[in-house]
Amino acid sequence: MEYKTLNNGLKMPMVGLGVYNIPEKETQRVVEDALSVGYRSIDTAAMYENEKGVGDAVRACNVPREELFVTTKICEPCYTREETLRTVDQSMRQIGLDYVDLMLLHWPVGNPTVMWHTLEELYAQGMFKAIGVSNFYPNTFPMIVEDAKVMPVVNQCEAHVLYQQRKMREYLKPYDVALEAWSPLAEGRSSIFKDKILMSIGEKYGKTSAQIALKFLVQNDIIIIPKTTHKERMVENISLFDFTLTDGDLAEIQRLDTGRNVTGWPSDALVYEPAVVG
Repeated sequence: MEYKTLNNGLKMPMVGLGVYNIPEKETQRVVEDALSVGYRSIDTAAMYENEKGVGDAVRACNVPREELFVTTKICEPCYTREETLRTVDQSMRQIGLDYVDLMLLHWPVGNPTVMWHTLEELYAQGMFKAIGVSNFYPNTFPMIVEDAKVMPVVNQCEAHVLYQQRKMREYLKPYDVALEAWSPLAEGRSSIFKDKILMSIGEKYGKTSAQIALKFLVQNDIIIIPKTTHKERMVENISLFDFTLTDGDLAEIQRLDTGRNVTGWPSDALVYEPAVVG
C-alpha cells in the first residue's frame, strides 16, 4: 500500500473502501472482508446509515486501531455551533469509536463556515485526526479556507478517467489540499470496463480495465475509495502497486476525459478562479 502524507502530517492510504449504499446489515461483513485482504482505510458517512457497521467491524477485527484510517462525514445543514455539535455527536455515537481519523463536511449546506469552525474545535480536542470537506467547488471552498485556522486535508469529489478533475487539482494546489475521488470507477457508466484504451493498456500489464482506471488516479496523486461488496473485487481494486503506467499510457488515458461528471451530483459547472493564498 502507498500512503499520501496530508498537510497536517497524517498518512492516509491511497486506496480505501467506500461503503456508500451498502445496507447496514451487510456493512460489518463487507468491511471485515476488506480488512482481511489488506485494506486499512474505510470511508462512510452519516448519510449512508451504516456508520455502526463500520465501527462494529473495526472493533471486531484483529487489526490494531492505530493502523486503520476511518473516515465519516456529516451532511445535516447546521447553522450554529450547537447544531453542529449535535450532528457530530450522532455520528460518533453511531460509529462507536474513540476518534475518527478524518471527519468531512459532506456538502456545502447550512452555514459551512460555522460548521468548519466547530470541526476545528473538535479537532483540537483530539476527536478527529484530521478534518476536510467533500463536494466543495470554487463557489463554496472559500467559505472554508478564507477564515480557517486549520486547512482541510482533503476535498472529496467525483473523479475518474471520464472526469479527471484537472481544474480542481490545480485549484487545490496552493492550499496543499489533497483530492480524494469518490466513484473512481464512474459507477461503471459509459461502458468504462470495456473501453478499448483501458483494455489495451491493461493487456500490457496483465491488469483489468478497472485496475488501469484506478491506477491512473493514484498515479496522479488522487486518493481513491472504490466501493464493492465482493471480496475478489476488493483484491483487484487494491492490487495497483506492482506496476507503473508510462507517460504514454497516461497521455492515452487523458484522452478519455470528457470534463463532465456522470453521476448527476453537483460538480464544477462553475468558473474556476485562481486561488490566492496569503
